[in-house]
Amino acid sequence: MINTKRTRITIVQYLILLFMCFFYSHASYSQNQSAQKLVDRLETLQNTYGVAFTYNNSLLDQVLLPANFNCDNLSNCIAAIKENAPINFLENGPGSFMVVPIRKDVTFTVVDKDTGESIGDITVQVNKGEERFLYPIKSTYTVKNLFPLDSVHIRSAFYNTLHVKASELLNMNTPLRLEQAMIHLNEVQITDYLTRGVNTKISDNTFQINMESLGLLAGETDGDVFNVVKNIPGVHTPSGKPGNLNFRGSTFDQSLIEIDDIPIYHNGHFYGAIAPYNPTTVSNIEIQRNTLAAKWGGRVGGLIHMTTKNKVPDSTSYTVQANMVYAGATVEIPVVKDKLAFYVAGRSNYPGINSPKLTAFSNLNFQGSRLEDVADEVNSDNFEVGFYDINSKLVYDINENHKATVSYINIQNRLSATLEDFEDKDNKDFRDLYLDNWGMTIKWEGTFSDRLSAQARLSKSSLYIDNKSEGFSAEERSSFEKYSNTINDTRFISEVQLQINEFTALETGYTLTDYSLRFDERNDEESIDNGRNQDALNHSMFASINKNWNDKVTANFGLHSDYYGPNKKLYADPRVSINVRTSDALFLKTSAGRSHQFIQKKLRDDFDDFNDDSQFWFLPDQTTSVLEGYQTMLGALYTKSGWLVDVELYVRNTNNVTLQTNTETLKEGKLKSIGADFFVKKRWNNFEALFSYSLSEVDTDFGETLPIYFDQRHILHVTGLWHLDPFNLAVTWGYFSGMPVVVPDFETDEGTSQSDLDIVYTNRFPSMHQLDVSATYAFTNTRKTWKGIVGLSILNLYDQDNIVNIFQNEPPVDDPYRKTIDFAPNLQLSIQF
Repeated sequence: MINTKRTRITIVQYLILLFMCFFYSHASYSQNQSAQKLVDRLETLQNTYGVAFTYNNSLLDQVLLPANFNCDNLSNCIAAIKENAPINFLENGPGSFMVVPIRKDVTFTVVDKDTGESIGDITVQVNKGEERFLYPIKSTYTVKNLFPLDSVHIRSAFYNTLHVKASELLNMNTPLRLEQAMIHLNEVQITDYLTRGVNTKISDNTFQINMESLGLLAGETDGDVFNVVKNIPGVHTPSGKPGNLNFRGSTFDQSLIEIDDIPIYHNGHFYGAIAPYNPTTVSNIEIQRNTLAAKWGGRVGGLIHMTTKNKVPDSTSYTVQANMVYAGATVEIPVVKDKLAFYVAGRSNYPGINSPKLTAFSNLNFQGSRLEDVADEVNSDNFEVGFYDINSKLVYDINENHKATVSYINIQNRLSATLEDFEDKDNKDFRDLYLDNWGMTIKWEGTFSDRLSAQARLSKSSLYIDNKSEGFSAEERSSFEKYSNTINDTRFISEVQLQINEFTALETGYTLTDYSLRFDERNDEESIDNGRNQDALNHSMFASINKNWNDKVTANFGLHSDYYGPNKKLYADPRVSINVRTSDALFLKTSAGRSHQFIQKKLRDDFDDFNDDSQFWFLPDQTTSVLEGYQTMLGALYTKSGWLVDVELYVRNTNNVTLQTNTETLKEGKLKSIGADFFVKKRWNNFEALFSYSLSEVDTDFGETLPIYFDQRHILHVTGLWHLDPFNLAVTWGYFSGMPVVVPDFETDEGTSQSDLDIVYTNRFPSMHQLDVSATYAFTNTRKTWKGIVGLSILNLYDQDNIVNIFQNEPPVDDPYRKTIDFAPNLQLSIQF
């Protein structure tokens, strides 16, 4: 009886369970059948009623109609769909409809989850689109044109990313609460130090610039690399020429500049007026104004390390850009999905076309030279300039742990001019200048585990500069002068990174550099015809260890060593940086180190990038020494509630500097810099104010301590940034103390003498100042298949006359002063699709 009863109970339980499974599976099946996708229903309507719907399938594929959705004719179905889905129907012809998603603007506030304090800046990414930096207006953020099914990712420095649906944001009545993230000190970055995309990394005191999200800066609207760099406190351009970058008293040639590990040995297009690096291909820039990390060698100054885009894109995209000086185009092609991509970009000036900006650069470049009289007529029949640059890159994702890339760059500059004697038309001078720079890098990088990674790369940089001048009288050559310089730099670089534990990392590497230089000089009037060949092998090794103590102190201890073949000497340079986190808002920092530089230029007394051999490089030999540099920095950084305060005190000394005088004699001495950089930034909703002040003294010691010709004791910048997306405005006013008066050293009593010059200044020139402005407006079409930016920028808005020096090479008697750039307007248009 008991067994029979138990058997019955078991059978009943089994039947009930079977019935429930059948019921729920049937209900689920019925529900899934009823909850039809919108795109499926649209397809059914097209087949039933013979109409056509145009829509974005990938977007509307996410939209589901409710289980009880029903309709009996086309008009009722369209009306019912509009009631139940965030879409609208636009009739664009008989039997043809465009299905348009309904987008809305959403506003919300963001606060700290623990303290309830408002968060002053966020970065928003919609779906997998590009990240956009947002500024609050009265503590409220606005994201425009959201579709309810969009995924919104909200980020802020020192907080975990919040992922939320747009529909939730639309219905939310309370603030979004971000949770503080646990970030190690060696990972901390102060975002948007100057503007969007310009960050500073605490652990190594570098500036990290993301060009794809770069915000507006005064003076340019097209992301010119030199304009970005010169806005960093402690970096400026004393001559007013963007390419004449000065890192805390070090000259241009003393700073390492490279793109995709290709070293660059010239200061850019049109003699430093324009950076030769296409901003549409450059992805990130690392800038160091202090002691370089142990991995970097061969320079005693600063660092500009650029990398181009390194990802395989999802789809092909095009970018075209044009301004009043040049035009260019960029193409990004995914050759093999998720595996292989090809990037190519090119820019060129307009042949035979002049513009106000180009004229301003021409006057800046050729003042004091024989071309000064025709500088306003640039790209005329007798005076033509041309430049272009080409970038290409092949990116191959071998697998998720290994990547290979091949990068290529070519930069060319040309100038040809015919100068006529106004009194004798048979006398003519011809000037031809040519610069050709190409480089290539083959790179492999691999990750073997969470702790071990490595890189290997082979790079080649080749530069050829040719400067030729010929004079003719009645078809007979009366003079001939030529300078040419060839630089070949070939490198093999290998690096290994090992994460020993969570708080300790080790990095080491080896570099073999092969230098090959040739300098040729010919001057028929002086009976000079000679050449100089120089070759050198340099072996470099480095090792550094990064240590983190309880996220309160980080330190990097490194050693960089070089064995320079020509003099058979070993140089060992210790480098250290230490950073202390005293609170969540205050960081203390210091660094010190020594460095050596082999390939170099001779120091001169003027900003002359045009005449004679001032552009040419050499290697140390029996007559010249290896440069030796020392740097020390002590500073602090504070950031809280929209305030950013950064101050650094520094000392930089460079020994064995070779001075090239006008008499062709060489002197060896020192270059000494001491100073302080002070930076303050405050944000109020969509407005930012920036204040930058540099106090410095830069002296030379060639038997007597004197201020160098570009010494500016006081440099002040006051900047206002207005973020009124899609409209943005930047205004900067700069004040600079006058530079030392350096009177030319006249060699003979013949020709011009000092008494012929009307020099009314004795110690320093008057202080300089100028106002730069930029404005951009972003626009797109309704379907957002393309986007564009139009911009206006003006350098030296009120056309201030700023004197920087006296021409050191045969200065004109009536106007012997070198000056900065004049009023220079520019228009820019960029479209991406």
